[in-house]
Amino acid sequence: MTKDFVSDGLRSALKRQPGRAAKAALWALSIAVFYVFARCARYAKIDEFSGYRMDELITITAIVYTAIYAVSHGVQLGACRRMTLGVHVLLAVVTGAVLLGKISLLDYVSDDYSIFLSNWIYEYSQMGVREGLGRYIGSDYTPPYLYLLQIISRVENYPWQYMVKAISIAAEILMAYALMKLASLRVRGEGAQIMVFHMASLLPTVVFNGAYWGQCDVIYTSLCLMALYSGLKKRSARSMIFFGLALSFKLQTVFFLPVMLPLWLLRDIKLRHLVLIPAAYMAMMVPALWGGKSLHHVLTVYIQQSGNYNFISMNAPNWYQFLPDLGSELLYNMFGSMAMALGFACMMAMCALVCMYRRNLTTDSVVLSCLVMLAGIPYFLPKMHERYTFGADVLALVAAAYRPGRRALLPLCFGFASYVAYTAGLPGERIMDLKWAAMFQGAGLALAAAELYRSLAKPESDALAEVKA
Repeated sequence: MTKDFVSDGLRSALKRQPGRAAKAALWALSIAVFYVFARCARYAKIDEFSGYRMDELITITAIVYTAIYAVSHGVQLGACRRMTLGVHVLLAVVTGAVLLGKISLLDYVSDDYSIFLSNWIYEYSQMGVREGLGRYIGSDYTPPYLYLLQIISRVENYPWQYMVKAISIAAEILMAYALMKLASLRVRGEGAQIMVFHMASLLPTVVFNGAYWGQCDVIYTSLCLMALYSGLKKRSARSMIFFGLALSFKLQTVFFLPVMLPLWLLRDIKLRHLVLIPAAYMAMMVPALWGGKSLHHVLTVYIQQSGNYNFISMNAPNWYQFLPDLGSELLYNMFGSMAMALGFACMMAMCALVCMYRRNLTTDSVVLSCLVMLAGIPYFLPKMHERYTFGADVLALVAAAYRPGRRALLPLCFGFASYVAYTAGLPGERIMDLKWAAMFQGAGLALAAAELYRSLAKPESDALAEVKA
């Protein structure tokens, strides 16, 4: 009987842990293969631009998304040090398939892009860099996101929506990495951790928000998750800097900020480092100030935002969907003050619970308290959009990874609620009434609150048990 040396050698190689040289070779080969697939993908919007040769436009797009693939695959190679070569090959294929799937969504044009973003980018393209930094375009946005739009405007005769979505898809890598690192604090085993990484990229909320809709919620969320991880690792200064950077992008960062209380009670962060939050925020405003924007504007942009959208709910999966259909603006005039009080009451109740059981605080309870805030505050506050529960949707993965049995419903409840709300906010028919979204969001919030109480009330020795995977 003749031995098949080639097959036997290949099987043996796939079962071994690769060295650095083998990983580098696999990384380079996978990048080359992905580039070929990216060039062969269909880009319908490129047909509208005759100023450039089509081949050049496709090359630009393929290079941009291949760079995103290279970073994503590189992060996984660095994180999975004990996995075999066969697993690394599988991860390379899965990462490429997920990104190619998102590339297939690039041609969708949302109303937000066609009405606002595309016009802002065009205006930036007609002026110099410093003039653009000082111009009050999209004045209800903070300057850092507008910097990114200004960079995009430098690419002429190109479908800018591809770049807008590329920013969000690239930020998803940081978000997935932060979730993976948060999971690693209590979950042993690289397999479970890398599963969190990939599940984060595949969540319907994430796919809808970035690759399909072209929204930027993943940017501030990823920075907040890095701040949470840094705090739990007792890197107080770094945590505050991440919070400051996140705040410079989006006001919804304040939903994460109450988690500083349990981190402070655990002595993971220091009060003297709080000054780094406004310092990081102001550092991000320096280019806008150099361009000519006023100090008053960069300090009060969120105050200006608070005066917009005076509606009780903007397709958010919150309990106001159960109110009679009298018009969202009328309901805001009737119940707006009460709704604001309920939102703050939710935050204070969580803070009181954490203080009462401060001796039993663990990594698990800190993550759960943050999850309750991210789900609870938008559930009770008025003027919430469907996208404002994005943080709860992704952080629920970590909470479920800590205790996979009874918490598996958390990402399902939050994810389904957001999916229903997103279909209501996008063109076309909504799949279900928003009352169902509010019901699932409320169920997820109740389950998260119950898990938080259970985590705080049980003995500390049990709370410190690690999850094996």
